[in-house]
Amino acid sequence: MIEISQPTEKEIYEGYFEKVYKTAYYILRSQELAKDATHDTFIKAFKNLGKIKQQSKISAWITTIATRTAIDIYNKNKKQKTYEFKEENHVSNSDEFDYTKDELESYLDNIPPEHKQILILKYMEGLTEKEIAKRLSIKLGTVKSKIFRAKQKLYEQYQLGGENSVGE
Repeated sequence: MIEISQPTEKEIYEGYFEKVYKTAYYILRSQELAKDATHDTFIKAFKNLGKIKQQSKISAWITTIATRTAIDIYNKNKKQKTYEFKEENHVSNSDEFDYTKDELESYLDNIPPEHKQILILKYMEGLTEKEIAKRLSIKLGTVKSKIFRAKQKLYEQYQLGGENSVGE
């Protein structure tokens, strides 16, 4: 039997630092907060390194830790006014709009971190809805509705031109 050695903390840190930082930055939009989230992510990962059984899953595992850590930091530092999600009876097709990367990032700035998390996992990390459900320990139907709501929020931002406030 061939024994595969587990990567060292240094190898993990050097191999995943940029990915963890970018994930945190996409959610927090602050270099300082993203650095804090990155630091906290690696502390959590190293404390729980023995729990990961498949080394091939380390990238997704550490990205999930980074996402949750960034959301926790976001919630602790929240200064923005929160808006209740309005349930709409109509379906909007958010795939219809055209965007550039900068525009998309400005729209992402103005949606809740839970919605950012779902969009990052789905479209940036390329996870399937089943994988997202397993990773976040939520039901598949919940993932689908969160993706729908996140796309709806993104589309609302597109319609508002990226403005932070919802019209009254």
